[in-house]
Formats: sequence, structure tokens, C-alpha cells
Amino acid sequence: MSRYAIIVENVVKNVVVWDGETTWDVPSLWSLVQLQVNETCAPYWTYDENATPRFSAPAPQPTQRQWTAYQFLLRFTAEERAAFRAASLTNANVADFQQLAQAAQEIISDDPMTVAGMDYLVSQGLLTQARRDEILNG
Repeated sequence: MSRYAIIVENVVKNVVVWDGETTWDVPSLWSLVQLQVNETCAPYWTYDENATPRFSAPAPQPTQRQWTAYQFLLRFTAEERAAFRAASLTNANVADFQQLAQAAQEIISDDPMTVAGMDYLVSQGLLTQARRDEILNG
């Protein structure tokens, strides 16, 4: 008995144990890849026959987070908040995002307005991309 990954378009759909002898009509869009002794994979992992390792886990998907305006603003450091206040004096878009964030009943991490505002702060050099991701997903 050996373990096989069922692959469709380079994505693992399932892992099965098969004796390799019993007849099995594999659908034409499927590929069967025998797993090596110490190789592991699971559904939704990607498969690349030329890579080492051949199977890789998908990147974790961010989950939606919700905060009150106060909770959201506290996710920024005091220095970041001070930089936003200073930038809002000369940048209407920063001022608008800051005012909307303060007035919101709730802020949702993947809301298009939240994402656009955070991306704008990155584009203006007020946040790094890593810091933006930490605030929204951390």
C-alpha cells in the first residue's frame, strides 16, 4: 500500500492509500502522484514536480477582524498616530481616512475602505507594508 496525492491543476484534491494493483479509472483531469517515504501533503496544497519539496502548504488566509474605532486606532503605535495627525494637516486623504476611522462604529479589516485607507498610508510612507499587514491581520 502506498500513499498517492490526487492532483488537479497542480493542487492536491485528496490523499489516498492505494495498492497500485486494483484497477482504478482515474478521471482524465486528475493526476496521481505517489508520495515518497517522508513526503507529506494535504488537500489544497500546491504541487510542483520540479520543486523541492514537491508539495507546499497554501499561505494562511487572513481572517476578517472587527474593532471599534478606539480599538483600531490603538493598534497603531503612538508615533504612527502622531505621524498621521501631522500628515493630515497637509494631506486631505490622510485627514479623511483618520476622520472616518475615528467616527466609525466598527472597522472591518477587509472592508474595501479600510484596505484602501491602509494602502494609502503605505503609499505615503506613513506605514510599511509589513506594519499594515500586522495591524490588519495580527
